Formats: sequence, structure tokens, C-alpha cells
Amino acid sequence: MKILSCADIHMGRIPSVLNSTNMTGSTSWEAVVEKAISLHVEVLVLAGDVVEQEQAWFEAYGPLVRGLEQLGNAGIQVIGVGGNHDAKIFPRLANESKDIKILGLGGVWEYFDYQEVRFVGWSFPGNHHQENPLAGFDPSMTLTDKALLGILHCEANASPVYSKYAPVSVHDFARTNIPWWVLGHIHKPGTLPSAKALYCGSPYALDSNEKGVHGVWLLETLAGSQWKTPQFIPICPYRFETCSVDLSKVSTDEEVQTSLTKSLRDFGSTLEGEEAVLCHLVLEGTIGKQVNLKRILTPENLRNFAIPLKEHMLYTLPDFEDHTELMLNLEELTQGAGPVALLARKLLDPACLSDLASKYQRLDEESFNASAYHLLNNEHVENDYTLLAKNAGKRLLAAMLASSEGSQL
Repeated sequence: MKILSCADIHMGRIPSVLNSTNMTGSTSWEAVVEKAISLHVEVLVLAGDVVEQEQAWFEAYGPLVRGLEQLGNAGIQVIGVGGNHDAKIFPRLANESKDIKILGLGGVWEYFDYQEVRFVGWSFPGNHHQENPLAGFDPSMTLTDKALLGILHCEANASPVYSKYAPVSVHDFARTNIPWWVLGHIHKPGTLPSAKALYCGSPYALDSNEKGVHGVWLLETLAGSQWKTPQFIPICPYRFETCSVDLSKVSTDEEVQTSLTKSLRDFGSTLEGEEAVLCHLVLEGTIGKQVNLKRILTPENLRNFAIPLKEHMLYTLPDFEDHTELMLNLEELTQGAGPVALLARKLLDPACLSDLASKYQRLDEESFNASAYHLLNNEHVENDYTLLAKNAGKRLLAAMLASSEGSQL
């Protein structure tokens, strides 16, 4: 039997992709349906979060039911579980569509035999679930001569104290005697180490944080209730990546542009596939004090920039991370008693720099804890704040020096 597996489609949510005017909240679902039919699979497995949220029901209902009907007409059985986003929507769907079997409604383990495979699954009973669902797994469900496949939406290796999304240990999967588990919730596809379990990932990357290739998984049975090694199949026509750009010793606009183009071409040449590449830039190196990266790399310029590669196009995202340092001789600037010397000495003093970094961190954390920003992803670490403080001080020094030089003209 051939089984196509996916999760985290989040219908109703439009992927945040530049230069794309034809992307809708159901585009990735339509691509999944098309791939399942073209591969002539017998089953499509949906491991939760098929719909973004309850409010997306009206937008998602038509495309979802139409896709289910297409799969049913092609002789493809759809089997799924509910995730934390669609815990309320999937039970309603089960009552309205004959083309899908949803397992484990209400947070109770359930199995479904289809041809030579027994599918075992559990669905979220609500938007949050802090208990380990595998703690209530009934081993008697595995007593069969059929091939076994588990389906679960969960957070593997998460702390049960902090996770609200069905936290499980990777060791729990082995205790079930099910040879392969198909999982949802984590949007990055991949297999779990030390466990016969794979995260489907989102079939289309939904935003720039979901880097790398996205698609679906193909599983096939062998004789004797065994499984072939799962095969990942890319279907997303684009991919988000991060590219580091070395701007060491650049001092003009043209040198910035040359270094940027070279770094992106070198990076693009290492990538395989035919997807369009959307790059988030990380700028590094020591640059001339007169270089103004925000003036050169404006959001508009980055949106319009594209590099043709052998099999795909590479685009730059409109924002960047600036890890560069200005080419200033702090030791030399410490001479004297003016404000420039005073600031230079502070930047060379580890205690003063640490104090500035702590202030940056406190302001950052206060911003992210504010109600307007609490959903943003704050990933700064201690070294980042030190770099931010040092760079801010250097830029202030450069402005002070430029002002001083201008006043002497």
C-alpha cells in the first residue's frame, strides 16, 4: 500500500511569500490533493492542523470538501487526526463528509483497519492538552497481523510542565510496538532520532521562519507487515533560507553590492532543487565607518533584487540582520577628554559594555512582553545584546566624528 502523509496545512492562512499574487489559504491543500492523485496512493494521512482555526471555517470549507471529493473519486481513503488548531472543526467535518475518517475524537485512542494496514490515532479534545496522550495508549490495539501506522499531533521531547500541545517523549513511541509514527505540529519536516517517527512539516512554508524544503512523505508497505524507508517529496515551489554575507572592509556602495551578489551566488550554487529561494540576509564583517547599510539595502531595493541561478531564482527578503562592526580604532579614540574619548573608553570597558547590554536586553524583553508584541519570536541571546550595544556605540561614535569633521570644514 502507498500512503501519502502531511500535516499543518493551516487552511485559511495565506503564506507570507514575496512576489506571489496567486497564493491563497488553500493553495497547499490543492497541491497535496494533486500529488496524492498523481502518485496513485491508496491513502492520504492528515496529521492535524489542516485548518488554521475555527474562524477560518467559512473560507476553508469549500476547498477542503472539494479536495476530499476529488480524492474519494480517485479511490483514495483519507484518514486523519485533529490538532490543536482544528480540534473543534474536525469533529464537524467528520459528520459532514463521507470521504474522511478521523481517529480519536474527544482524546480517545482509536484504530481503523483499511486493507492491509491498521491506522491508530488520537485527536486533540481542545485547543490545548498538557498531558501525554501516549500515557493512555492501549497496547491491545497493536494485536493484529496487519501493518501498523500511528498518527498523532504532538510536541515530542517537550516538557510536560510547559507544553500545552500533547508533550510526549521519543521513548514513548518505541513502547507502543508501532513501527512508524506520522506526526504533526512541528512545521519543519524530518525524522526523530532514536524513534521510528517523522514530522510531516507544513507542505508549504507559511513564513520566513520555516526554512528549508517543504512537502509530503510517501510511505509504502512491504510483505510481512513491514515498511519501506519513508520518502520525502518536495512540493512547495519556494523555500526560505538564511544567507550570511561577508562585508569585511567594504567602504563604498558598489563594494557592498559586489559582496552581496557574490555571497548570494555562492550560496545559491550549493542548493539543489527547482524551488524559488527567498533569502534572509545576515550581514557580517568589519565595514568602513562611512557605509550606511540601511540607506543601501532599503526594503524596496531588497524586494526588487533577484539573482537567476541554474535551476531557480533567488530573491532577498526586505529585512536583514546587521552583525557588522564599524572600522574604528577605539584605542586611538580613547585619547583626550572629550565625549568621543569618553564613549570609546566605555566601549572598551567590559563592565560598562555589559551594563549597556543588560539595558538593551531589558528593553527588548519589555517590548516582547507587551500585549502588542507577545506573539513575536524573540530569539536574542546574551552575545547578541553585547553586539547590539557595541555597534550602537560605534555608530554614535561615527556620527560624532562626522559631525566634528563637518564643523571643521
